[in-house]
Amino acid sequence: MSAAVFDIPAVGLSAYLTLIGITCLASALPMLLARKRGLAAKLKSGAAAGALVLPVTLLLALGLSKNTLEVRDGQVLVRASYFYEYARDIGEFDLAHARHGSLAAIDAAQLGLRNNGISLPGYAAGRFTSEDQRPLFVAMTDRERVVYLPAREGQSLLVSVEQADQLLALLHGRAAERRQLARHP
Repeated sequence: MSAAVFDIPAVGLSAYLTLIGITCLASALPMLLARKRGLAAKLKSGAAAGALVLPVTLLLALGLSKNTLEVRDGQVLVRASYFYEYARDIGEFDLAHARHGSLAAIDAAQLGLRNNGISLPGYAAGRFTSEDQRPLFVAMTDRERVVYLPAREGQSLLVSVEQADQLLALLHGRAAERRQLARHP
């Protein structure tokens, strides 16, 4: 079986603007909080805070565009940012209950708490819990184009995909091939 790569939509401007705002706030905060100091000392504190925060926010900003979804060797492989990876056999998904469309229309995929991940306006990646307390791996860049793949056990997958119909058709096809091979080895 060949590998199939699916496009994850590009991250919108709002996530980048949020990171710029965080950097500016971190730089300005020491200047606002420092009392009884001269302007030069306040500027120096602000520059030091900015120098500490800027590499982190730059790394996060660069990682926002590093999202991939691949179907290979009977598995769904997702990489989100530089920090998060998800791999699961196709047979471990409950494809009969898989859904695609707008996030608001998929009740089972509503995000609850973030366990370990990134959550910015227009971008979510990492490990979350759904509102009904089920574990989710999320790589979402567009709330209007998501695919929800519930796992039979463990972490389900919520991912933004441009070709949702093709992804689900491929997964159903590969699952049928695996069932056929299991019946007739």
